[in-house]
Amino acid sequence: MSISEEYKVIVQQLELERKNHLDEVPDYEDISQAIKPEIALFTRSLHETVQFLDNECTADQLSWMSEVFEEISAKLQSWEFIDALKRAADRFPEECKKYSIRDFIAYAEGLLNDEVYCQRYPRKRE
Repeated sequence: MSISEEYKVIVQQLELERKNHLDEVPDYEDISQAIKPEIALFTRSLHETVQFLDNECTADQLSWMSEVFEEISAKLQSWEFIDALKRAADRFPEECKKYSIRDFIAYAEGLLNDEVYCQRYPRKRE
């Protein structure tokens, strides 16, 4: 099963959870049947994730995924992931504005450790 097919199943679960208002429960991330598999899917292979973002990701999928950009970024520790997010966001300007997706990308970038961050910006963060 491709990453795109796997993610369609996860998004269906996320939609069901939202429909049942589970996302309003205080510990939603802990009880969700979809969030941990979503993070696991996108941290399994950086290459597959970047390929998905560059070639298959829809606006709807990007907006769902934005809820876990930070968790994915913290695990992958990769500029390649951040750059792929930015390219995907460039394809969907309306959705990015509507769902503040660029803000979520900035938060994900903020979770890069100093070693990774300094690969692009040699001066140490303050």
